[in-house]
Amino acid sequence: MATKPEGLLLLLAVALLLSSSLALSFQDVLADDSRSDPEQRLQQCRQQCQQQQQQRGQRQRMQCERSCEKQYQQERQQREREQQGGNRDRAARRYEECLQQCSEQGRHGEKQRRQCVSRCEARYQEERRGQAAEFEETINRKDPEQRLQECREDCRQSEHDRRQEQQCEQWCEVQYREEGGHRKGNPQRREEEREREQEQEKEKEHNPYHFDRQSFRWIEKTEHGDIRVLPNFLEKSKLLLGIANYRIMVTELKPRGFVLPKHVDADAFVYVAQGRGVITLICQDNKETYELQQGDIIKVPAGAIRYLANKDNEEKLVLIDLLKPVSTPGLFELFYGAGAQNFLKSFSDEILEAAFNTRGERVQRLFGQQKKAGIVTASEQQIRGLSRHASEGRHWPFGESKGTFNLLRKRPVHSSRRGQLHEADGNDYQPLKEHDIQISYANITEGSMIAPYFNSRATKIAIVVEGEAYIETICPHLSKQRQSRERQGRGQEGEEGEDQGYKRVRFHVRRGSVVVLPPGHPTVTVASSGEHGKGNFEAVCFEIWAEKNEKNFLAGKNNVWKQMEKEAKELAFDMPAREVDEVLQAQSDQIILAGPEEREGGGGGGRRRDMPLLELATAFM
Repeated sequence: MATKPEGLLLLLAVALLLSSSLALSFQDVLADDSRSDPEQRLQQCRQQCQQQQQQRGQRQRMQCERSCEKQYQQERQQREREQQGGNRDRAARRYEECLQQCSEQGRHGEKQRRQCVSRCEARYQEERRGQAAEFEETINRKDPEQRLQECREDCRQSEHDRRQEQQCEQWCEVQYREEGGHRKGNPQRREEEREREQEQEKEKEHNPYHFDRQSFRWIEKTEHGDIRVLPNFLEKSKLLLGIANYRIMVTELKPRGFVLPKHVDADAFVYVAQGRGVITLICQDNKETYELQQGDIIKVPAGAIRYLANKDNEEKLVLIDLLKPVSTPGLFELFYGAGAQNFLKSFSDEILEAAFNTRGERVQRLFGQQKKAGIVTASEQQIRGLSRHASEGRHWPFGESKGTFNLLRKRPVHSSRRGQLHEADGNDYQPLKEHDIQISYANITEGSMIAPYFNSRATKIAIVVEGEAYIETICPHLSKQRQSRERQGRGQEGEEGEDQGYKRVRFHVRRGSVVVLPPGHPTVTVASSGEHGKGNFEAVCFEIWAEKNEKNFLAGKNNVWKQMEKEAKELAFDMPAREVDEVLQAQSDQIILAGPEEREGGGGGGRRRDMPLLELATAFM
């Protein structure tokens, strides 16, 4: 029987009324009392979506749930930003109160005041680091699997053609892999990863020379990039006292990210580990702007205002800073001149009005308009404007400037099918000479290794930028026997066959790890291969006190032992010199050698293949 037009109109009116009612109830859930928890509102919203499915179908329910999730994420991020901002404000107020107390103590002497200021700065930095770590943990709480599914769904719902949709989903996969999510779907992989992490935790407990990526503390963490810093080396061990006044800072900028103007109370040597960008340095009446690309080195003097941008639309810009504080040894601070954290807002209103000869409200608007902190995003037109005057050489008042120097364009000091080693010193770039620093870059193929060697004077700080490796270093300081002797004041010679107190420390490193290699400590680096291989192993190294340093290789064609006289060899090793030379001259390569798994021939059988890497080298010492 046909339905009358009046009946159809009535049914349509009922459907519209029901749809409006559901939509209003959905908005009511999202606009619920702000005191309720965002997770609770999310669950209520999803329940409403399930009710909608009964009336409108599966597709509408999915769209409804995506709206719930989007609203939930916005609420949570807003709450996190408000909490983070509130924490920073409280930390800043406590810092100002502490400095005020120091000023009062100044009446009792300048030394007491300086000590007080140092304590205030240390406490403030610790609070900021703790807040940043807590914030990082909060925003990464969502499971990578969930983020992957949401990302794919967004790609499918966007108004793209099929090719654009595929590119979008590929981008989702890349983000997922970077988060380590590819390990979550495989139980065996998860178990292997768990075992490796447990081993690495044990290594960290007994190894003062290794810092993993988690050792860094966040200074800035935004959607456009981040800045993180390694703790003072002395916090890890008193064995690192010699480099306690140096710090490592890493800046990562996403495409078109822009770091707001700031200055640092530390001299900085900056290495461009990835990407391309533009940096501007300003001091009184002077400005220099330089294009940056992978391999560039540039010195940023203490107090120079700097800002930089990522010029690439796809690749990150990654900078590694070696900092040497000039105010308080081992401590430094970023002074932002713009943005939500800018220091100018801390001056009193009357001071700002007088300084800028402008009404207070206009000054406050100028320094309060930018609500974001640290890192923002720039348009392509703004990036082009920032680059317009790049590479214009001008006199630099802090000392002679040569702009940038590209390490990777210099001919490598060693190159073979197993890898390359690039080095830059004071003869290449004058600022390196002034600070007695050398910067090097190693690129080692999978399965190859750097021959056992030690530095005579320089302390090496290596930052892994790609790949994985394991390192063995020989350290006398960690020997229990050595520590026992020092406590007991024993100085007598050891008995025949007694352990002389050398301890082999072995640890695994990957992208983001930092390693400290003290002078005199024999070391081997082996690029990982096989299941855990990640392509070539690449590391940037800062060597401090490098001008008179000598690298002494203990194995390879250029090993130092070959210079010994025949008689010295016989006396040292208690065997005929001919037999000693058979071992010393067996290796035809130098500097970068085949690793344990790659070595061909195996002369000596499985026993030599299974020997610890430094067993032979340390037998010579």
